[in-house]
Amino acid sequence: MSFPDVEFQMKHIMRGVEEIIHEDEMRGALQWSIKTGTPLRIKLGVDPTAADIHMGHMVTIRKLKHFQDLGHTSIFLIGDFTARVGDPTQRSEARKRLTKEQVWEYAKYFQKQVFKILSEEKTEIRSNGEWFDNMSFADCLDLAYRSTVARMLERNDFEKRYREGNPISITEFLYPLLQGYDSVALKCHVELGGTDQKFNLLAGRDILMQFNQPPQIVMMTPLIEGLDGSKKMSKTEGNYIAVEDSPEDMFGKTMSVRDDLIIKYFLLLTDVEQNEVQKYEAALKDMELHKDLADPLHPMQIKKALARSIVSEYHDRTAAKLAEEQFERVVQRKETPDEIPLRYYNEKSVIAYEMIAGLAGISTSEARRLLGQGAVKIDGTKVSDPGQQISIGPKEQIVQVGKRRFFRVKVEETGRT
Repeated sequence: MSFPDVEFQMKHIMRGVEEIIHEDEMRGALQWSIKTGTPLRIKLGVDPTAADIHMGHMVTIRKLKHFQDLGHTSIFLIGDFTARVGDPTQRSEARKRLTKEQVWEYAKYFQKQVFKILSEEKTEIRSNGEWFDNMSFADCLDLAYRSTVARMLERNDFEKRYREGNPISITEFLYPLLQGYDSVALKCHVELGGTDQKFNLLAGRDILMQFNQPPQIVMMTPLIEGLDGSKKMSKTEGNYIAVEDSPEDMFGKTMSVRDDLIIKYFLLLTDVEQNEVQKYEAALKDMELHKDLADPLHPMQIKKALARSIVSEYHDRTAAKLAEEQFERVVQRKETPDEIPLRYYNEKSVIAYEMIAGLAGISTSEARRLLGQGAVKIDGTKVSDPGQQISIGPKEQIVQVGKRRFFRVKVEETGRT
């Protein structure tokens, strides 16, 4: 098998990478791959602990795609065993334990979503239950022997929890060793992860050498800020763009990204050519230095290009075009959409936060937050009390959630078919 030259490959795989251990090892591995015609084995492990994934997850998954596009073997590892242990990274307390059945239910959704950008035919899907489920207790003791308590307490989250008197389970100590052993079982050349995974990734390098395998190259991508511009993108914060979002929601959410994050989103969430991204970056800097500059590349236009790129990848170009038209009509010109979904209610009264959660398909906590922020209107009037009883009659009412989502609601008509 033939591969592009080293510099071409490095240009693609280093895009958006925050840290690599080590770059000279990566170049050496690529040279060996070209010389022998052997694809490198690139691993990304994911513990399915929820059904949905968002663009924050896709930053590292996209990096796996870059290796795949260059002809290397992309391994998407489902942590069906490690998810039952729980990754302690950035945790102030132990995670809630999941059953194997729960993990695999989530894993089904994960696979469906990642294959929006990965090639299913070219991806090696594995699960670490393949080797851990059959391990004997003696095997587990052998693995545990390969590290020390002092080494584990070097990681900040463990040290902080120990100092504050928060419990740390023995299984959490084992987690980095389990993740490292995944690389042994899969004979990985490279492991991908976010910068928050550094301790676990380095444990993999160490364990590979203890099992007489070459140390894996560690490639870390940055964590991406969410729509609020400050906190890491997460469902908990409600500042995320979901992979399963509709084209309209995906476009609209992207348009709410802070201007200073536009270029980071381009680099980490799209494959827009580097020279194009540099042109956008220069235009944004000009706008900042010369605020009166009549530049055709206004931040709004650049952000629309970003939104089109993201929506096109997860849906298609036609969907992106229609989503842009709706954004311009509803948000910029403040018109009501042509088509608004209708929801019937059996009761004539419903609590505000329950109504919004049901209509928008969001959690009740997120619905409360939106209501508290004044982001909900019913027939043009703001509703800010999450506990308010909303009266629903036979006449349709228009419920607006945020700037882009509209719903029609009315009470169920007797005898309606």
